[in-house]
This record gives sequence, C-alpha cells and structure tokens, in this order.
Amino acid sequence: MNLEHIKGKTFYIKGGTNTGIYLFEDNTAIMIDPGLGGLRPKKINKILEQNNIDLKFIINTHEHDDHYGGCIYFKQDKEELNILSSEYAKLYIENPDLFSKYIIGGKSNGFLDDKLKNKCLGKIRINKTLSEGIIKLNSEDFIIIEIKGHTPGSIGVMTNDKVFFVGDLLVGEDILRKYDFLFIYDIKEYLKSLQKIKDIDFEYLVLGHSKKVISKEDSNILIEKHEMCINKYIYQIRKLLNKPMSLEKILQRIIRSNNLSSNYKEYQFYKSSLISVISYLEELQEISYTLDEGELLYYTKKK
Repeated sequence: MNLEHIKGKTFYIKGGTNTGIYLFEDNTAIMIDPGLGGLRPKKINKILEQNNIDLKFIINTHEHDDHYGGCIYFKQDKEELNILSSEYAKLYIENPDLFSKYIIGGKSNGFLDDKLKNKCLGKIRINKTLSEGIIKLNSEDFIIIEIKGHTPGSIGVMTNDKVFFVGDLLVGEDILRKYDFLFIYDIKEYLKSLQKIKDIDFEYLVLGHSKKVISKEDSNILIEKHEMCINKYIYQIRKLLNKPMSLEKILQRIIRSNNLSSNYKEYQFYKSSLISVISYLEELQEISYTLDEGELLYYTKKK
C-alpha cells in the first residue's frame, strides 16, 4: 500500500476502496473516502505518518460503509478532524443501521447483517454537510458535484489539479464485467449523472473501485459501457413484463439468464436494483400492476 501521485497535489491510496489524498502546502491534507474500518485505516495512517501528513478533513462521497467506515478510526486518533458529506449521506453515516433496513425493506435480520460490516461501526458524526458548488477548505477551492443515482446522497469531489473523485458512480472494467447488474437506487438520476460528467472539465477520474486512474479520454468509453449495462437490464425486464410477473420471478429469471453470482446479500442488492428499474419504467408510464390472489404482478401496458 503506497501513496500514489496522480497530478500536482492530488494522490491516492489503492485498495478495495480507493482513498484520495489532497496535500496542502502546510502538509495538512484532505482524505476522500477512507474505506472500511479494520486494518485499512491503520495502514493508511502509517503512510500518513511516514510522510509527515497531518489529516485535517475527510470527505465521504456517499453513504455506503465501504467508503466511510474508516472515519471512526481517524476521528478517534484526532478529535479535531472535520468529517464532511452531503446532507442525505449524513443521515445514513450517522445511523448506519438504516442501510440494512432500507435494503431488506423492514427490520433487518442476521442473514443480511452477518454479511455487512456496518453493524460493527462506532458512532460517526458529520461536522459539515456539502451541496453542489465551490467550497473552500484550508484557503483552497474544491468543486462539489452532485452525482446522484448510485445513492441519493452521492457527490463527486474535484481538486484544483482537475482530478475528479466520483465514488461509485463508475466502477473499473474488471468489476463491471463481473457485476454488470449495478447496485443503483435511482435509474433516471444515475443516467443523468453519467451524462453530466461527460460535460465536466477534468483530466483524471478516480473511482471507488478500480485498479487504475481513468483519463478523460478513456472515461467516455467507460461511461458508455455503464450505460450499456443499464440498458441491457432495462431491456430484459421490459421483455419479461410482456406477461404479468412477480418481482421474485423476474429476479430469478435475471439471475439465471445472466449467471449472476448470488448469496443472501447479493440477492437483496439485486432486488433493490430491480425495484429501481421497475420504478424507472413506471416513471416512463410503461408498466402497470395487478393483484392476483394476493400475488403482486407487474406487466407492460398495451400500446
């Protein structure tokens, strides 16, 4: 694990979740997405100490614990540390049990909780919330950009070096090939965010989960591949709804047809993404539903 230079004063540390570091002239720093708790934050802290870096701020791109979980370690190590996120993300970061309740659709259970890390999280407090626009930290400007879709509270962070940290808006190609049924909360907002970043002036993209930094030139290809994945599953679900079908049956067909790996957690994540597609098709007024002897069935409207 190393502090890898991207451009100017912008660096990152590779890992299961990539962590951004922006270094100020006084050797204080902003961290973007510390990742999970456990060993990783301790290893990151060692890198910071070896480079005489004094951590001053943490910005969380969104409300999933594999991005913000390490905050508790750094806050315990340095009480005056400022932790930042969007207003929506703050709700979930400060109340991590909400995530499993949201995924399950009610009170969570051991089947899911045993697969998640957030039940082990300590109490994290967000010191300041961020909205879209320019913010000043340690007398330098940073651009916060709303990139909703993966979650409602997702933001991107652009440094002065035109390095753009986008959290989980995009994933690396190796991950996309393996998990192409993306975990998305809002399809419409997600597609808008993909279009939005095409028009943003940056030089490099740092993804939450990727083996490399993405250049501006390569980003358009990666964005198109994400759009193709979304449209692939929208097409499949539209086709399945030519006859009335329950969510469970749709999901079974999707998992089988695409050879998706599945355990209890993955099944719940797929179900969440499926519901997002159903909501998207309803917004387009393409589908309706019926109740047949207590079974809820969705179907495509006749044109």
